Amino acid sequence: MKIITQKTENDNPITESCSGFFKRFNVSKILRQCGATKKCGVLTSIVFLFLLGLVFTGKKFNTLIGHYSEEMPFGKDVVYRYIERPTVNWERTVFLTANSVIPEIKKLTSDERRSALVFDDTTQYRDRSKKVEMLALCHDHTKNQYYKGHSILAMGWTDGATFIPVDYRVLSASEDKNLIHGSDVAEDNRTLGTKRRKDARAGKPALVLEMLRNVKGNKTDAKYVMFDSWFSSPSLMIPICEMGYQVVARLKNNNTKYYYNGEMLTLKQIYSKNRKRSGKSKYLLSVNIEVKHKDFERNVDAKIVFVRNKNKRKEWIALISTDLSLNEEEIIALYGKRWDIEVFFKVCKSVLKLGKEFQCRSFDSTCSLVAVVFIRYMKLAVDNRENRDDRSLGQLFICCCKELDDISFAQAFSLLLEAFANFMKDSFGLSECHIMTAVDGFIATLPALIQQKLNLSTCET
Repeated sequence: MKIITQKTENDNPITESCSGFFKRFNVSKILRQCGATKKCGVLTSIVFLFLLGLVFTGKKFNTLIGHYSEEMPFGKDVVYRYIERPTVNWERTVFLTANSVIPEIKKLTSDERRSALVFDDTTQYRDRSKKVEMLALCHDHTKNQYYKGHSILAMGWTDGATFIPVDYRVLSASEDKNLIHGSDVAEDNRTLGTKRRKDARAGKPALVLEMLRNVKGNKTDAKYVMFDSWFSSPSLMIPICEMGYQVVARLKNNNTKYYYNGEMLTLKQIYSKNRKRSGKSKYLLSVNIEVKHKDFERNVDAKIVFVRNKNKRKEWIALISTDLSLNEEEIIALYGKRWDIEVFFKVCKSVLKLGKEFQCRSFDSTCSLVAVVFIRYMKLAVDNRENRDDRSLGQLFICCCKELDDISFAQAFSLLLEAFANFMKDSFGLSECHIMTAVDGFIATLPALIQQKLNLSTCET
């Protein structure tokens, strides 16, 4: 299949679809604002458009470049130089694109629907690599084991129906002992590349606060901030509340203590001191507490809801909300929207080839390819929401790829017969019986081999 060529650009359904997304949300302008400007040769927007539609072709990058090199407006080196440019702010590219997309999604959303900013991280394995820049030993919380590669901290906006990635950071190891291969790029605090590499070794709580400061007051802002138990510590929840957000999160069942009835108690102690609700209630227990931390003078009032664990009936899950106006059912329902980011990561890895399309060693290229995948997801999310498609994004991706398949000769022949029959009826006023007789006579004159290939017969017609 030919993609992103100057001759066939308008004839390509994927290119046309991606170009429509580009024009509608001014992605070309956003790329220029973030430093992706043309130095010489091909426009950078054309290269990015090629990368955006690459996954929908079902072909690998080297295959397309090798088979259609004469029709491509650029070569392989142009793409690699583009994704390795350290001067392009890819993180801000995703942020500004989300700023353009989310207002369009909000038009389809009721004002009564609660939206939230969701934080989570995911793994990016590079187990077979040795010389990849910023390669580190990272911890996989789901498998409780270490792996070689990077991790991706993402922030997304959700209203429960549509998830849009807003910002991200590609992370390495914060400790030197877990860093396998560092950076060979000379440090210069004035450059974007140096800041990106410093952020890669910063702590996740500090990056969460930085992302929230960037989004505060913008079109992507929301009232609530949600995350799972790996981020729910008082040292993070209190500064988030001081920024004006309300936190809804799952708490980790550890030795962290909360102020309850004049005492500092753990979750287990709070749970054991209270009587549980009986019957088929949605929750077991609800208590009001205060979140305290020695580094902050302010205490935050909050509500903890204990919910029965469906996977293990004898265990419970604790949810916390700093918005005391929410009742227990609303807290449970609102936290359920956090699952959208898990679906987002699954689609990016399984369908949109996050970390699988290119095997680059540069840390800048790793960050740029994450941005490409996130903007691909935005395109699918917008199509899914506006088309009111009840299928999953994975199925929508497959259908999008199927648009590339040429119709078979049999289908084309059937369409021609249908068009011929409509023409005879409109132009000459023939009855359907006369038209079908003429079509049957035409089919009968065709060689038997063609009739067999077309799977047509006079009876079927």
